[in-house]
Amino acid sequence: MTMMTNHSTLRRALLAAILLASAATAVAQNYETPGSLKASELAPAALLQGPFHSVDENVTIAGAQPNFTIRSQYGTWVARGHEMLVIRVSELPAFEQLAKVSKSDEFIKSAGAAVAAPVKAVGQFIESPLETTGNVFSGIGLIASRVGRVAEQSAARVGDTVANKAPAEKEILKPVPAPLGTAAPRSLIGDPLGYNQQRRDWAQRLKVDPYTFNGTLSEQLGQVASVTFVSSFPVNVALGAVIAPLYYAQQFNEQATLEAYQTPPLDIGTRNEARLKKMGIEGLPVRTFFRNNYFTPTLQTALVLALESMGNIAGRDQMIVFAARAASETEARYVNNSVMLLAQYSRTVAPLARVRGADNVIAGETPDGKLVVAAPLDYLPWILPVDDFARRTDLKGTERWLLVSGKVTPRAQQELSALGWRVSDKLAAAR
Repeated sequence: MTMMTNHSTLRRALLAAILLASAATAVAQNYETPGSLKASELAPAALLQGPFHSVDENVTIAGAQPNFTIRSQYGTWVARGHEMLVIRVSELPAFEQLAKVSKSDEFIKSAGAAVAAPVKAVGQFIESPLETTGNVFSGIGLIASRVGRVAEQSAARVGDTVANKAPAEKEILKPVPAPLGTAAPRSLIGDPLGYNQQRRDWAQRLKVDPYTFNGTLSEQLGQVASVTFVSSFPVNVALGAVIAPLYYAQQFNEQATLEAYQTPPLDIGTRNEARLKKMGIEGLPVRTFFRNNYFTPTLQTALVLALESMGNIAGRDQMIVFAARAASETEARYVNNSVMLLAQYSRTVAPLARVRGADNVIAGETPDGKLVVAAPLDYLPWILPVDDFARRTDLKGTERWLLVSGKVTPRAQQELSALGWRVSDKLAAAR
């Protein structure tokens, strides 16, 4: 009995010693505590207060990004990061226009007719493509082509599942709950027969992404698109002035959004597949990437265009493999913005010879051996994960650069420099 008591006492003593040592290490490192930040320190006043919204001054950190709480008569959202804050604020005017449309007599009448005659949708599936092509035979061919592509994709998925026994990839960033108001990804975006056109037309009129993850907006967009699809209610109904979005600063985002308006999702997939094939990227990695529903047609195209802009450099295939790991919209945008930062560096600072994925970051290398790591983050304090990153032995180069798109605290700047990193926040954020 005495021996057992002694062992128990020893275990407690060892545990206490370990805890004290860990606490001493944390104190010695003296990491910064992000705590609660101020929205006014991270975003301009125009984004924080407007005719449709206000943003809480207190901002918390989730994962590696600040959480902004947006309050509006149309709902409450949490925007993770500056980019999502701009996107969500840009979407608010669409709610005003949708509210006006849904209250109009013509819409109410059309909505009633749509509920009373749901079977009409089946006819419209066939009629719509024929009307848009102007030729019955080309319309039928278009339908057959899209139906065939869906069947082809389904067969490939089954074959890949059987053949690929690799373990699941780990998340790119630390897993955190989805922000308030964020919808789950849609497993099937549109259909091969043309219905998706109505949704895209409404989105273009309202100047929003047809594949937005804004749950409330996505639902309302689907409602008006459904009424238009099964009735005679016109998409070109008179709308008031819709404030143009502010967030398409990157040319890739702008072109990707234009293509999302103009092209059915299945056709976008075919186009992006051809673009990737020209880069020498094809097969299972591409199919796996396309099956990641967090990469909507808009985000998928933006990434492919950014890779295309890099020219014939090594490692672009690794970016597709890396992107396929994205487990949230936040991670998908993190991948896109990382690639865009490196593409911008390659165009404006020094050409890159290759790019590669390295665990949870994307890095580029210049011909003379410089290492350039993209960090599309709004706020970078000196915390344990940053310390761990800075000491990684797999990130080597004649010089080591960290491209940050947001604010770096003086302490983080100092510590990173002491560990041999040069920090640059001069490039415009890839937003």
